[in-house]
Amino acid sequence: MLDKLDKKWIGFLFGLLFPAFCFFCYWLFFNSHLAFPNAFIRYLLLGDMLQEVAILCVGASLLVFYFSLNKKIFDFSRGLIFAAFLYVGLVLYISLL
Repeated sequence: MLDKLDKKWIGFLFGLLFPAFCFFCYWLFFNSHLAFPNAFIRYLLLGDMLQEVAILCVGASLLVFYFSLNKKIFDFSRGLIFAAFLYVGLVLYISLL
């Protein structure tokens, strides 16, 4: 079963989508009274919290990375790390705004 997941592109795709899903869940549980995504992102920017929330979402992806290393699906893990590097670039861009 895990052999089917052990592909770099699947790990990369999961690494891109899972932090976005975590971002949506963060909005859903903590700030659902704001319109998603425009008002929510504006709220985070005004409160200087967008960087922290983005780091939290990427951190959740790195938890999946830890479990994938334990299950020995290394190509999936490589894809996750590549996607995490892209998100790190996004966080750096946000912090320099």
